Amino acid sequence: MRDILSACAICLVAATFAAACGSTTTDPGPTGSGGSATSSTSESSATGAACVPGTTMQCTCHAAREPGVATCLADGSGYGPCMEQDGSDCACPEGRGDGCCPGDGICCACVPGCDQSTVFEQDPETDALIACVCAADVCAEACASECAGKGLTANCLPCVEQAAMDACASQYEACGGM
Repeated sequence: MRDILSACAICLVAATFAAACGSTTTDPGPTGSGGSATSSTSESSATGAACVPGTTMQCTCHAAREPGVATCLADGSGYGPCMEQDGSDCACPEGRGDGCCPGDGICCACVPGCDQSTVFEQDPETDALIACVCAADVCAEACASECAGKGLTANCLPCVEQAAMDACASQYEACGGM
């Protein structure tokens, strides 16, 4: 019994010291309302926010070879969506998409035809084939889903194969067409 009382007394003393060492901080409200006073230890307040409002970090933006930018939200709860350097939404270029080809690469080529070892990275040769295939007078209608980056259909590959024999032959060859 004496051991239990001693343990409780130690816990109470430790709790008193923890409360006495805490500090009062004023956290500004995300809408500029002036914030509210809260009592916390400096350790817990440092881990309470995920980021400092307004700070930025690099992120992978789908349409750009250069990194995108994500900005910390006004309440410090985390970073917002990845945006292009100019502030516009990230989007894959024509004929590329996320998850529309094996490996779910970021903006991998949706339009089939090039060597699979090269379709996961944006390269000028693959992009030239995609642009040719997606041109209005080549395979635009048959490959509409792929050209929009919305996934694969059964209509596009035969058209690409035909285009590789005529309209897009040089682009197909340059990208290591199968």
